[in-house]
Amino acid sequence: MFTQSVLALAVAAALPTALFAQTQSVPASDAQGMSRQAQEKSFAQELVDITVARHPELIELDLHARPPGTAQSLIVAAKSPQRIGKLTDRDDLAVFKSGEPLVEVNESGRQNVEAHVPLYDAHGAIIGVVEMTFPYPAGSGFDKIALIRTAAQVRDEISRRIAHADNLFEPVRFDPRIPLNTYAQSLVDDTLAKYPHVVVLAMHVKPPGGGTDYPIIASNIGRIGKPADEDDIQVITTGKTSLEVNREDDRFEVKLPLQDKSGNTIGALGVIFPYTNAANQSALQQRAEAIRDALRAHIPDSAKLFEPGVVKPVAATVAAELDKSALGNKQSLPMTRQEVSSAALQGSQDGLSDAVKNQAGVAPTNSKGSPADAQSIRGIKLNLFSNYRLNGGLPIAGVVTTPTDNKARIETLKGANALMFGVASPAGIINLVTKRATERDVTSLILSGNSFGQYGAGIDIGRRFGSEKQFGLRANLSGAHLENGVHGANGHGWFASLGADWRVTDRLSFQFDFEQYRKEVVEQASINLPAVVNGQVPVPRVPDPRNLLSGPWAVYSPTTTNVQGRVDYIINESWKALVEVGRSYADRSRLTGRIAGYNVQTGAGGVETVNTVTQEYINRFERAELLGKFATGPFRHDLTLGVSRSERDAETPAQNVIVLPQPINIYDPIPLPAPVPTRPSTSLPLQTSSDSGLYAYDNIGIGQKWKVLIGFRETRSVSSDGRESQGTYLPLPAAGILYDVLPTTTLFASYMKGLEDGGVAPVNAVNAYQILAPAVSTQKEIGIRDSYFEGLSITASYFIIDRVNAVTNSATKVFSNDGTIKYRGAEAVVTKDFGRQWSVTAALQWLRAVQNPVSDMSIKGLTPENTPRWIGNVSVTHRPSYFPGLALTLGASFVSQRPVNPQDQGYIPGYVLLSAGAAYSTLIGGHRASFLLSVDNLTNRRYWNSVQTGTLGTGMDRSIRLNAKFDF
Repeated sequence: MFTQSVLALAVAAALPTALFAQTQSVPASDAQGMSRQAQEKSFAQELVDITVARHPELIELDLHARPPGTAQSLIVAAKSPQRIGKLTDRDDLAVFKSGEPLVEVNESGRQNVEAHVPLYDAHGAIIGVVEMTFPYPAGSGFDKIALIRTAAQVRDEISRRIAHADNLFEPVRFDPRIPLNTYAQSLVDDTLAKYPHVVVLAMHVKPPGGGTDYPIIASNIGRIGKPADEDDIQVITTGKTSLEVNREDDRFEVKLPLQDKSGNTIGALGVIFPYTNAANQSALQQRAEAIRDALRAHIPDSAKLFEPGVVKPVAATVAAELDKSALGNKQSLPMTRQEVSSAALQGSQDGLSDAVKNQAGVAPTNSKGSPADAQSIRGIKLNLFSNYRLNGGLPIAGVVTTPTDNKARIETLKGANALMFGVASPAGIINLVTKRATERDVTSLILSGNSFGQYGAGIDIGRRFGSEKQFGLRANLSGAHLENGVHGANGHGWFASLGADWRVTDRLSFQFDFEQYRKEVVEQASINLPAVVNGQVPVPRVPDPRNLLSGPWAVYSPTTTNVQGRVDYIINESWKALVEVGRSYADRSRLTGRIAGYNVQTGAGGVETVNTVTQEYINRFERAELLGKFATGPFRHDLTLGVSRSERDAETPAQNVIVLPQPINIYDPIPLPAPVPTRPSTSLPLQTSSDSGLYAYDNIGIGQKWKVLIGFRETRSVSSDGRESQGTYLPLPAAGILYDVLPTTTLFASYMKGLEDGGVAPVNAVNAYQILAPAVSTQKEIGIRDSYFEGLSITASYFIIDRVNAVTNSATKVFSNDGTIKYRGAEAVVTKDFGRQWSVTAALQWLRAVQNPVSDMSIKGLTPENTPRWIGNVSVTHRPSYFPGLALTLGASFVSQRPVNPQDQGYIPGYVLLSAGAAYSTLIGGHRASFLLSVDNLTNRRYWNSVQTGTLGTGMDRSIRLNAKFDF
């Protein structure tokens, strides 16, 4: 039955669907009022006028909806009157169907940005589209995600005032004698801001001129002047509260006497709440009474309610800070940052590694489809235990590819961004931001699969609870049968997470995250580099990547559990404090096969060595920060004061090395027997490293064009490998500058020293799995962010990084720190929109890395292994105007040749891979559905994916992937 239902949904998705569902019919009394007051402007236009008054930064504001009885959507209200009546174009129809915002940058060279987001009513039903135009945010380098969030906040203010779709087309006043924008309306607006759980709030009060009626004089859904009904009059005359559940059983209305400060009944107050059968009606009634009592203190008498009110502008800016808790997570700082949105994460079946593969300067360091995250940024391999962060804080103990089911976005924070996190590689930080419950309920079903036979399903549920929706829960659960393309290298994995938040007061809030994920999957063996011949390493041809070179016994079973809690307290408008505690627990058991001794031409005679290991890891993290925004004379300060502590523990209870007796041909493999130990397992002592930091960073604004970053971190680092320990104090300065040449053009430069975790010895080193002591890295960067030309956005930078060289000595085979590596590189990300139908995105990095040893002179002046001179990607996307909701993409990624070892004794060839994809979003039965089809390695090319620690990583044959998401 389930399968049939899914097939039915898929078939329905291909059929044409009406843009908007049928709306409720207008009540007869309202229709008569509408006829009588035809000269009155619509409630939709009133919403536009109010919103523009509250947000004077808005250059344009349009509401798209379908008028009752018509088949087409059009602009029904706008800041510019001449725009009213224009038909909704296909791109906005696609926004409605897909739910995905549309962003346009600097259209017609006017230095502005447009955001198109879905429009909802107060019940959360989608009824149209909101189109907003903002001035370009100077100095931000244009952050699309920040713009979307700002637009969504403005949209939510509008949505709270719309009872249902037809409400937009009612007259703003049913009686022109009742004034608009009164003191009463100001009270309603302020009250709604304090009580986000309230759906409708309306005041019925007798006008100063007298009469027997008590019309609506203020509400969030218009209808000003609408006469009171019998229930309203009865509440006023009897003084008794009326309680009513609507016919759909999803709203609960409380009508109660409205009183002035002296306790006199002056009318009735209607308060409507969301409702379920499990709701406590008595508690909702008490909440309505509390709202009424709070209003009473501000009403000296009924006449005051009819005096003019004041529209309060809202301080909204497109360049809003993304997360004040993480200094490196600010677009306005002088450093490089890229982001993967939640929409782009839908197709990431292989988790984090798949999500960031097309970011500038990101290169693979393992075989394609590896069960663990493995990539380098700017030529530097990311540390699995310090370079992956959860919500800007906790370092994840990375023993398995991190799922993205519960991630709202993934941020790649490079260079100085990375060093600001304390112990981290200067290459970059991968920051994973978790989803939160929103004001609208979320219930989604996700289905996925690939052409190799992988399939999986997941659910995403978000809800807010409490009388003021102060409690939020977001839960994700998924499971999958895993197939990465290698015959027999299958398994299964599962993921579970819970994100919670509690808004205790308007100043105090808590948030909590828990996630656990596990895989049990057969791991492919790797191929060792051949022996050196006449000073060169002959690189073999690429074997069939689908052949299993290990066996069903090579099961890799990692588990990671992350727990994080945080408290935020707003001291006043200028100062905020936070405290955060996190733990990441990981364990893994693996049998890693490495094949050596084979004939390069025939592939025969290979001997497989299996390293068995069981390991346990714990990352501990705590921090406390004080953040302030204030001015001293002409200087504007954005100050962060903090203290943090991190500790990383690694334990290896058992490890062994087993040589399989059966030879193997890497080009024509046969099943290998399970390894049998010939000697007892050994263990490694507990290895620990910790750092405690005291830091201060001040981002200083000078005038309208300059920002200066000044920072300092004092770090106490202690490390132990189980045999000896060492500790040191390290002063780590930071400085940067940012200059806005134009609102659309920003220059930046930065300098920073930071501490990075020591490398982990590979299995082919005599000190396998030993963790080296942390070391200091230095990073310098200059760059530009520009969006001056219409539809064109460019971010480019030049950087120099000096870091310690953790390398295996060619003679002693000991993994240790030997001198330094200097990286010089340039990277650029360019996006260009050609109208709304075509867009091109390109990322390119050039890198020159040189080793400067003090011991092993065989690597002096050479390039580190697996470091490409060039890496990049380009994609072209077409959104056909004749098929709203459809996007077609063709892409190419390339990597230049890379040295096979630190001695540069050979190179694996570079390659170019083509990809293609199609995404389609639509509505099925009023619910949003999206489908994503992608093809990787379109031309089915054979290639070496990486070369690391003496082993070759293979690419994978062409694969087809399908993802489907259904929102309920």
